[in-house]
Amino acid sequence: MTLGNWQDYRGKDEGVLIHLSTSRLHELPVREAADANGEPVLEPNYETGTFGLLQCLEARTRLAALKARRRYFLFGIRYQGLLKDFQGRFLIIGYMRLDRTMEVRKRHVHKWMENNASASPECMDMESCQAFQSNEMNFYTPADAFELTEELMKKWGYKGKITKQMKLTFTEDKLGKVLDHFKGKTPCNGEYQAGLATIDQA
Repeated sequence: MTLGNWQDYRGKDEGVLIHLSTSRLHELPVREAADANGEPVLEPNYETGTFGLLQCLEARTRLAALKARRRYFLFGIRYQGLLKDFQGRFLIIGYMRLDRTMEVRKRHVHKWMENNASASPECMDMESCQAFQSNEMNFYTPADAFELTEELMKKWGYKGKITKQMKLTFTEDKLGKVLDHFKGKTPCNGEYQAGLATIDQA
């Protein structure tokens, strides 16, 4: 995708966990078709390998990652799809290496004004909003996901259950364990896109 003025980004090997809301209508944890306001959900955008470009989701988390020079987003979910064996388990279903960034606050505000959307973008009251583009954005089946158990969380020094309010960051060694897990797995980005199409037609 060449839209906009992307700038090369180089961060350190640390990660940030992004919590995603996913569909209950598919075995794959594809993104929900619509948000609470009935607006289509486009982020993270599997189709273009971008996050934060088309919609303003997790704006503060994205900006914090940029300021801390972190290189990866890890996408986590509390599984609620059709596979009963995975129900309720917290899975890291994919990751995104941050390769390029672009300031998009004006873009989001203009789009909101043009569409007369009900909810203003998250970055409305922020000075800056950064979207990211990746050459390596991969998603996996629940069976191939990295499970973040409470036992592992305690071992890694995290306290309490995983909630959307927790802004978990991963140091280089913890990030390495997650990325190493995925090295032997086959990404199924195409299946995620096909899953979206199936839900849209339902």
